Amino acid sequence: MKAEELFSGAGEMASRMRELDWAATPVGPVERWPGSLKTVVKTLLHSRHPMFLWWGPELIQFYNDAYVPSFGRGKHPGALGRPGRETWPEIWPIIGPQIEDVMREGKASWNEDQLVPIFRNGRIEDVYWTYGYSPVFDESGRIQGTLVVCTETTGRIFSEQALRRGEERLRRVVEASGAGTWELEVGPGTMTADARMTALFGLPEQSEYRLDQVLERIHPEDVRGVHESIAAALAGKTQGGLYQKEHRVVAPPGARPRWVEARGQVSFDAEGRATRFIGTSLDISERKWAEEEVLRARQELQSFLLQAPLGIAILSGPRHVYTFANAPFMSMLFGGRPVTDLLNLSVRQALPELEGQGFYEILDGVYQTGQSFHGTKLRASMVQADGVAREMFVNFTYQAKRDASGRVDGILVVIYEVTDQVNEQQEIEQLADNLRAALVARDTFIGVASHELNTPLTTLKLQTQMTRRVFSSQGLAGIAPARFGRLLDTTLLQVERLSRLVNDMLDVSRISTGKLTVIRVETNLSDLVRDVLARFAPQFEAAGILLEQRLEEGLRLSLDAARIEQVLTNFIINAIKYAPGKPVHATLEQRGSWVRFSLRDEGRGIPADQHERIFVRFERATSASESSGLGLGLYISKQLIQEHGGRISVESTPGEGATFSFELRRDEKDGPGLLSRSARD
Repeated sequence: MKAEELFSGAGEMASRMRELDWAATPVGPVERWPGSLKTVVKTLLHSRHPMFLWWGPELIQFYNDAYVPSFGRGKHPGALGRPGRETWPEIWPIIGPQIEDVMREGKASWNEDQLVPIFRNGRIEDVYWTYGYSPVFDESGRIQGTLVVCTETTGRIFSEQALRRGEERLRRVVEASGAGTWELEVGPGTMTADARMTALFGLPEQSEYRLDQVLERIHPEDVRGVHESIAAALAGKTQGGLYQKEHRVVAPPGARPRWVEARGQVSFDAEGRATRFIGTSLDISERKWAEEEVLRARQELQSFLLQAPLGIAILSGPRHVYTFANAPFMSMLFGGRPVTDLLNLSVRQALPELEGQGFYEILDGVYQTGQSFHGTKLRASMVQADGVAREMFVNFTYQAKRDASGRVDGILVVIYEVTDQVNEQQEIEQLADNLRAALVARDTFIGVASHELNTPLTTLKLQTQMTRRVFSSQGLAGIAPARFGRLLDTTLLQVERLSRLVNDMLDVSRISTGKLTVIRVETNLSDLVRDVLARFAPQFEAAGILLEQRLEEGLRLSLDAARIEQVLTNFIINAIKYAPGKPVHATLEQRGSWVRFSLRDEGRGIPADQHERIFVRFERATSASESSGLGLGLYISKQLIQEHGGRISVESTPGEGATFSFELRRDEKDGPGLLSRSARD
């Protein structure tokens, strides 16, 4: 993957990473980066949540656009591609040990609202962070980096601090009657208010107000609730006539609505009629705004978890009950079912098929010890939404989650599937094994081929040399006709053997390149089989083989006679080679829609585990030292029969001989006994 592809996007950091000379940094050229580094960097660049990565022994730095504002002025953009210790000397005593725990032990950490003063904007500033340090593993499972997912919470912390200061001030104000006070005369419905109350509600300065005049200053979305709460208190429907309500007041154009906490007490006469209603109104805007900020921060974090490319879930309590799961998690483990199907179920209830696979025990251990667990390429058997079991491989982290007191109250689960990567690795290993086997087969074939080709050539050479010596010393008179005939027969036999070897190698080449041709014409297969068997009569006799024939007459098929003769020849040569001195039985018959030829010998037989292998190129049931041949005959025969739309097989039991057969399918439209030229199995 080139830099342009890895650092794709229009963001500032994508552009800076494309421009940086990575070859001059300790991580080296992009093309040599490990896949894990590329994956994390690409994820980081395409995330809208602040993320930071330290990589390698030097802790080289990567970060995204969302993180840039936290630098302020002074460190960015020089921090990109530099070692972490050089960029953060002022906080290294704080973060250095945490990073070291991750890099050395894989110990992830999570910090909420942590004060980490940093140098920015020309000075050391108090900066608060909520952040997590997590290990990043390479393809071998070793820790190579530390990933930081963070949110700067300085604004919220300052807001909360301001809120607390404000509440303290308000407490003192209330203690000193500083809150806005008011009193409602129930009968006439008139209200009096002090200066703080009128200022808070934006009321004109006057001695008294109508209740509806005051209600007009309440935010339209809250006025109905305030009116109902007042009516309930006046009607005695609240305990002791107490009134308490938080609401907004109408704000000037362009300003944020301020929040008011109103508290009051209704007095009743002896008959239970409301007579007096007094209370206070306190400005709680800062607290409410801080709560809104906290809510937004939580929503942003939840949004990040929901949009994260990894499967993420949160388990609660010792039973590991699901309280949160994002879409990738549901897609990976639950076939995309809605998360509502999972919430409030324990892991054992939701995934009973994990029983006995060790995952329950790991979860229990993390909850009991508080120590995180990281699994790499672990096998899991899952039952998908359609009920079908599927084996998958996953990388996952179980991280203990703690409450405010530091006690473990749940587990954060981060998981992603690596089945494709594992399968690809297995395929690569299988290809490597196949390549090694092919090289061994090639070397064996070259040795066997050299020997097999040299044998007839040596015989021809010796016969020619002997004949030449006789001719040189005695002339033609020294070579008797009978001897000359035997010489020609032997020469022809060796030439035919050499020709078969060469043709077999040529056929293998044609098969490999898809150029093997079969030209079919209507042929009397019965006559063809009889002629081929008759041609081998001398070899049967020389090997002491009694041939028994049972050939059905008049079987005419559309086939390539030369190619079928080639198959017959291979069957016959094998029988002569492996069953000398034993009877051989040849059968040709029609079986329903098939015509079948078989040749059964009574030789040593072939083990069952060799039945498929002997039809593979260069494979034989015996070693090259036991018998001659290239191991191509049956392979070529199988290809030729398949080209005819037929099938070939062997039936054998060690010690009881072997039966080789092929079948060609009959096509009804061409009449009884006749196979179509286009017949296919």
